[in-house]
Amino acid sequence: MPETTILIPTYNCAKFINQAVKSVLLQDYRDYEVLILDDGSTDNTEEVVSRIHDARITYIRSESNKGIVSALNEGIIRSNGNYIARMDADDILLGDRLSSQIDFLNANNDHGLVGGWYQTTDIHGRILDRIETPCDPWETKMGLLFQNKFAHSAVTMRAEYAFDLRYDQEYQYAEDYDLWCRIASISKVSNLPSYFLSYRWYQGNSCSLNQKILKMNTLKVLSRELDKYGIVHSSAELVIHGALCFRLGKQYFNTKELVGELENWFEKILGSHLLSNSERSALKGYIVRNYNDLIQSKNNLPSKQAS
Repeated sequence: MPETTILIPTYNCAKFINQAVKSVLLQDYRDYEVLILDDGSTDNTEEVVSRIHDARITYIRSESNKGIVSALNEGIIRSNGNYIARMDADDILLGDRLSSQIDFLNANNDHGLVGGWYQTTDIHGRILDRIETPCDPWETKMGLLFQNKFAHSAVTMRAEYAFDLRYDQEYQYAEDYDLWCRIASISKVSNLPSYFLSYRWYQGNSCSLNQKILKMNTLKVLSRELDKYGIVHSSAELVIHGALCFRLGKQYFNTKELVGELENWFEKILGSHLLSNSERSALKGYIVRNYNDLIQSKNNLPSKQAS
């Protein structure tokens, strides 16, 4: 049996999938199977995949387009590895991603999943941005209370957690964020400080097309996680928290009053009696590192009446 199962869901990505799979085959790590989960593609994906000759690759086709959650859960059921690594059909693995993550999980039994840094590119592969996600386990866990701290396609997780928890259709387009939060509640999670993924961002991919549903379901995850820590919140406070999640910064917090409301909200979060000392300390550090500049800008902002 392979040590790792790589899940690659795809829908009409024929022009990218060959490059994606080849980036897997070029990895220095070899003990894996690749499950290509074709969610009812209407292009020539099957033909492209058929030309890639490697016994470790299995092509699984759905006759209808059921969505990524259904495809991934089917892949989890069919997986044989101790670990499940994720990537999408239009992404490219970088460096020694697989060996680094598998070595880390083998050496750290207390971790349920590990991610890594990533870069975004346009359709032609030109780099748009480079994202460094938090690596400390406590900061990563508490950072999830504010926003997703993992690139879905850069994550490798223990198969037992994936099999027991699965992706949830209720959180469509935020299904990864939901799953990471649930795994983080029962194990440590973190990222490794290396660029492991090149993520294509272009008009037509699922993330660019479904922002409204993504934001709505992200707010559902945020609200649930706040509830988990006993942080009772009004709809107005969830709007404030959502503005942090979606990185609106001074675009939203543009008056003294709004920054004052943000300060009150941070005090309320840190005052939760359900936080352990380690969680509270990590949360306090996270807030200072990520939002101190925003708080310090308060004196230079206009009041609401003058804005």
